[in-house]
Amino acid sequence: MSNFSETLTEVKTDILHASISLENEKKERNQKEDSVRMLKARRAIEKHLEEKRLNHAISNGWDE
Repeated sequence: MSNFSETLTEVKTDILHASISLENEKKERNQKEDSVRMLKARRAIEKHLEEKRLNHAISNGWDE
């Protein structure tokens, strides 16, 4: 019975480690997706501001 208990404990430990690994991978994937989303948003904002500055410069003339 002792051997069975040890084997069961090992299986439970393996399952716990696998679960923790999956959760960590999920967190890492979410962080990467969030980073990509934030980068896209920042680039869109920068593009919008640059277009706004360009339109302002064109409407006021280039030499001002």
